[in-house]
Amino acid sequence: MKAKTTYLLILSTGLILLGFACKSKQSSSSQTTTTFADKGKGLSEADRVKFQSAFYNGCKEKMKGNIEIAENIFKECLKIDPTSAPAKYEIANLYKFTGLYDEALKYAKEAATTDPKNPWFQLLYVECLHNKRQFNEAAMVYEKLIKNSPAKPEYYQGLAEEYLFANKPDKAAKTLQDYEKIFGRDEEIAIKRINIYRQQKKYGEAEIALKELIKDFPEEPQYYSFLAEIYQDSGQPEKALSTYNEILKTEPNNPYIHLALADYYRRQKQDSLFFMEVKTAFKSEELDVENKVKIMVSYYEMTEVYPKYKPEAYELLDIMIKAHPKDERAWSVNGDFLYRDKKYKEAKESFEKVLENDKSKFPIWNQLMICDQDLNDYAALKIHSLEAIDLFPNQPSSYFFNGLANSKTKDYKTAIQSFLDGQEFVYDNAPLQLLFLANLAEAYNADKQYEKSDKAFEDALLLDPNDATMMNNYAYYLSLRKEKLERAEHLSGRTLEIQPNSISYIDTYAWILYQQGKYMEAKEWLDKALAKGADSRSAILEHYGDVMYKLNDTAKALEYWKKAKEKGGNSELLNKKINEGKLYE
Repeated sequence: MKAKTTYLLILSTGLILLGFACKSKQSSSSQTTTTFADKGKGLSEADRVKFQSAFYNGCKEKMKGNIEIAENIFKECLKIDPTSAPAKYEIANLYKFTGLYDEALKYAKEAATTDPKNPWFQLLYVECLHNKRQFNEAAMVYEKLIKNSPAKPEYYQGLAEEYLFANKPDKAAKTLQDYEKIFGRDEEIAIKRINIYRQQKKYGEAEIALKELIKDFPEEPQYYSFLAEIYQDSGQPEKALSTYNEILKTEPNNPYIHLALADYYRRQKQDSLFFMEVKTAFKSEELDVENKVKIMVSYYEMTEVYPKYKPEAYELLDIMIKAHPKDERAWSVNGDFLYRDKKYKEAKESFEKVLENDKSKFPIWNQLMICDQDLNDYAALKIHSLEAIDLFPNQPSSYFFNGLANSKTKDYKTAIQSFLDGQEFVYDNAPLQLLFLANLAEAYNADKQYEKSDKAFEDALLLDPNDATMMNNYAYYLSLRKEKLERAEHLSGRTLEIQPNSISYIDTYAWILYQQGKYMEAKEWLDKALAKGADSRSAILEHYGDVMYKLNDTAKALEYWKKAKEKGGNSELLNKKINEGKLYE
C-alpha cells in the first residue's frame, strides 16, 4: 500500500501545497485559550477578577456557538485590559470564523505583536496573513517561529508553503532541505522538494535528490520510475528507458511500472510498444479497476476523434473484464463503449451484468431501458421499467419508459396511467414534461379519449409552440375526426413554415384541405408532394386518388388507388375502392 500511495504523491504535484495547509491550520485551531486569561499584569485585583470572569464567559459563549455574544464579551475584556493579547486572539478567531478577514488580521497582528513568544498567537497571525494573500509576511512570521522553536517540524513545512505561495520556489526547496537535515530523511518531504525542482525544470537537482531518496529507500520501485520520468522531461530518453529496464528486473509484474513505460513509448511515438505495455498493465489484478476505467475514459474520448483506435479500446475492455469479471465498473464502461458504437444488444448485456451485482445505480437502469427502446424490445422494457419503478419510485424516466412500452404493445390504459404517474415527479424540466405530454396525448388518442388527447396536445404546445412533429400529428388526428379543422389547418400550416420540404407535412396539410372540401387546393399540395418524391408512398397516392374522385376524375382516382396498392397499401377500404371504382371513407 505504501508504494502506491507514494507513487500517487509523485504524480500529483499539486499536493505540494495541500499537504502543508492542513497542518498549520490544525495547529492554530486545536488550542484552547482559557489558560491565557491569567495574564493581565498591572491590573488591580478587582479588575483582574472581573477580566477573568468575563474572559471565561466569552469562551463559554463561543463554545455554545453564540458568536456575536462572545465577540461583545471579549471586547468588554479589552475595555478592562486594552493590552490583553488573549482577548485580541479570541476576537481575531471569531472574525476569521465569520469571514471578516480584515478585522481578523488586525486583531491577530495585535495579539502576535503584544506577545511575540506565544506560538498560538503567531500561528493565527500567519493564517490571517495567508487568507489575505500576504504570503511574504506570513513567511516572515514562520521564520521567527523557527528561530524561537527550531525543533518544530511543522514550522518548516508551513514556511515552505508560504514561500511557494509567494512564488519563491528556491526558498521553499531550501527550507525542505533544511527540514531533512534536522529531522532526517522523510519520503513525503523529499518528494515535495523534488517536485519543486521539477516544476522549475531544475532536472539536475531533482535527479540528485531522487538518487538520495533511492539510496535510502531502495525497495521503492516508484522512485526509479520517477527518476525515469525526470530523464524523459530533461530530454534523456536513453537513460529513462535504461532506468525502466532496471526496475523491471526486480519488479517484472508491477503494473504501475508498465504504465510508466507505456507513457515513455507514447512520448517516443512508438504506438505498438505503448499498447503492449498498457495491455500488460491491464492484465494485472494489482492495477485497480478505478485506474483502468480512467484509462478507458481517455480511450473513449480519443476514439471519438480517432476511430482507428477502437480495436485497441475493445481489446483492453476484454482484458479488464477477464481480470475483474465481477466488478460492475468494468461492465459499465464496456456498456458505454458498446452503446456509443450502436451495438445495442451487447451493450444491454453489459448493463445487465452490472445490475447482477449491484441494483442500486439508477443511471445503469436508465441506460438499460434506453437499450430496450433502441432494440424495440418492449416486452423487456416493460419488465425493466417496472423493476426500476419499484426500486426508484421518484425517477420519472422509469414511468416514461413503462408508458412507452405499454403504448407500443397497445395497452393504452396502462400507458396513460404510467405517463400520469411519472409527470408527478417532473420538476423544473420542460423538455421532459413535454415528452410526457406528447406521449400522453398519443396514448389518449389511440384509446379514443379524444378530448383528453386534445388537451394534452394543447398543453404540450404551450411548452413548445414550434414542435413540428407534434403539431403535424395533432393536426392529422383532428382531420381524421373532421373536428376543429380550422385549428388543424393553422397547426399544419405552421409545420410547413418550419419545414417546408417535408412530404409528410405537405400530405397532412393537403388532407386537412380535403376534409374542408377544398379539393383543388388539396390537389395542388399533393402535386407538390409527388414532385418531391412522394410517388413511392402508398398513403399519399391513396389520398391523391381520393382527391381526384372528389374532382370527378374517376379514372385518375382509380389509377392512383392501384398505384397505392402496388406500393404496399392493402387496407380494406383501399381494396373496396379499387374493386368498386368508388370512394369509401
